[in-house]
Amino acid sequence: MVSTVPSQWELFRQWVESETGMDLGGPRLPRLREAAERLSDQPLTDAALQRIMAQPAQRTRFLEGLTGRLTVGESYFFRNEHHFRALREHVLPHILREKAVSRELRIWSAGCSTGEEPYSVAIVLDQLLGADDSWRVSILGTDLNPDYLARAREGRYRLWSFRQCDLHKNQNYFHQEGDEYQLAPHIRDRVRFSYLNLVKDVYPSVMTGTTGLDLVLFRNVAIYLKPEVTAAILTRFRQVLRPGGWLLLGETEVSTAPVQGYEARCFDQATFYRTRSNPPESSAETFAPPALAGAFLPKPFSGTAPRLPDWVPLPKVAESSSGSVRRGIPPGPADRREPGSSNPPPVPAAAWEQIERRLRHHEIPEAVRAIDQIPDAKERAVGRLRVVRELLAAAETVTARRHLEVCLKENPLLLEAHLLKAALAEEAGDVAEAERHYRRALYLDRACAMAHFHLALVQQQQGRTADAQRSVQTMLRVTAGNDPHALVEHGEGVCYGRLRELAALLLEVPE
Repeated sequence: MVSTVPSQWELFRQWVESETGMDLGGPRLPRLREAAERLSDQPLTDAALQRIMAQPAQRTRFLEGLTGRLTVGESYFFRNEHHFRALREHVLPHILREKAVSRELRIWSAGCSTGEEPYSVAIVLDQLLGADDSWRVSILGTDLNPDYLARAREGRYRLWSFRQCDLHKNQNYFHQEGDEYQLAPHIRDRVRFSYLNLVKDVYPSVMTGTTGLDLVLFRNVAIYLKPEVTAAILTRFRQVLRPGGWLLLGETEVSTAPVQGYEARCFDQATFYRTRSNPPESSAETFAPPALAGAFLPKPFSGTAPRLPDWVPLPKVAESSSGSVRRGIPPGPADRREPGSSNPPPVPAAAWEQIERRLRHHEIPEAVRAIDQIPDAKERAVGRLRVVRELLAAAETVTARRHLEVCLKENPLLLEAHLLKAALAEEAGDVAEAERHYRRALYLDRACAMAHFHLALVQQQQGRTADAQRSVQTMLRVTAGNDPHALVEHGEGVCYGRLRELAALLLEVPE
């Protein structure tokens, strides 16, 4: 039995809910107690709980283990076969027709567990595309359980993962090794896995690969969450999906999930949801993650916790050190010219407003023509960067990459452009190119926390653990004096405290 007093457990429950969005009240509370007891392997007295909560890194790892015990990693290939039949026969062919020109496909499995779901999608696409290798396919699987993600990356499964199909017998996709089945490299390489907490982390974001998506799968995750948390997540998915993008929920969630703002598309025993086909008038609207509720409790744990959930929207415009803003177009460098200088005259504010209005209505050619008329190359680059973001949000990634290259030629010293270039390369699996541009960003600003952090992730992917550790230590050092709740420059909405948490969690660097 747990020996802490009920009031202490109530505060603990609130903290876990703030970090995960789970509904752990009422009849679920005993399960929370049991999971915490098993994880700690000791009676959870007040003193024991305070020791767990005393250090941020220890709290983070305890929460990681607790989450794994509170959720069921129940996943298998082609789970809910009628969902995959609808994907194979209707949804994916429709998307492929829509994307026939760009030949790029972007899919997110949110709450991917041990990887069977995104790998199933990759296999369906392999069957649909056949020998056509002209498509650029990006499939992202995210989860908040690092153990599940590690197993997913291995791509090794036992018979239990094939309990509704005989896919393991298909040698195009699996070969047997003892009592396990190893996924073929051409399928495994199409899926990348990343840690992402749907309650606390940033999306949509180029840096997390969660913008301009054609399809989001969010199945059997909302059953764990508070209704208001699910509603907020589905709202943010509308920003993640391109115009006309598709959302798939689990069977048990279709009847209860708040899907206002989506249009239902019904197939045989499968219901999908679509966003509007036309871009919203204001793509500048963003939905930010909640503040770090409960993430920075006093040391030692004082028995205080915030009310939950605590959703705090970010400002629509976030200033960066280069003078640019994340969504809007700012005055360019010519506005800061010295008296008597030979710089071109500043672009009138009315011209910037007209460009921004064009972009909000997704009138890209008109906006580009206006930007091309700007005499100063550095100012053109700032405006073109805004075009790149608008194109990425609409999944027009081929055109976005082309404009990004022009942007970097116009201003090779634009740090945000290098970060975008690196993030796109990282998503495409080109880690060498990603590392080059993260290092160029650091050449421009040695204190760029996002460049240090993502450089560490790239190094980790390459198996360069010592280099990754050094990059994370540098990131921790340059951010040490910042307010945990302040936004990270160029972080697209992540705060310093969350960035340091991710460093401790993913790379196991002590704080």
